[in-house]
Amino acid sequence: MTETNIEAGAFGSYLKEKSIKSKALGKNASGTEMIELEPGDLIAAVKELKRSKKMTFLNYMTALEVKDAYQSVIQIENHEDNSFLVMKVNTNKSNPSIPTLCDIYPNANWFEREAYDMIGIKYDGHPNLTRILNPDKWEGYPLRKDYIGPIDKLNEPIKLSLQK
Repeated sequence: MTETNIEAGAFGSYLKEKSIKSKALGKNASGTEMIELEPGDLIAAVKELKRSKKMTFLNYMTALEVKDAYQSVIQIENHEDNSFLVMKVNTNKSNPSIPTLCDIYPNANWFEREAYDMIGIKYDGHPNLTRILNPDKWEGYPLRKDYIGPIDKLNEPIKLSLQK
């Protein structure tokens, strides 16, 4: 993580007090604090936030491809004070791997399976990391920029024509 001039919010500051590294990313359009974590710091951060800040609900988790990495985006929530936090975790493209959150938030199970199925991020320690949207024998990861889908009767190459 490279340093930025963005001031840490409440959650980022709290994690720093607990010696958990995070990078402040500012706020999103909804005003929610965003931080970046290294994969090795994710579990410690989430456990600490759940325990001490009552971030007991995993609102969503998704994955995408960014310039030189795959990224898992996670939003957790405290229902008591209606606070939210977005965490972004990057992993390298050569061996995309992030620790699972299933032991902390059971609903991470299907979110992680979808991210694995569509982008190819492996969630270490996941109880059943199998495809959830595509058939088990599907080759490749459809949301990767380098993905080339199968060609068959249903998915023939698109033929462009200038004739009307």
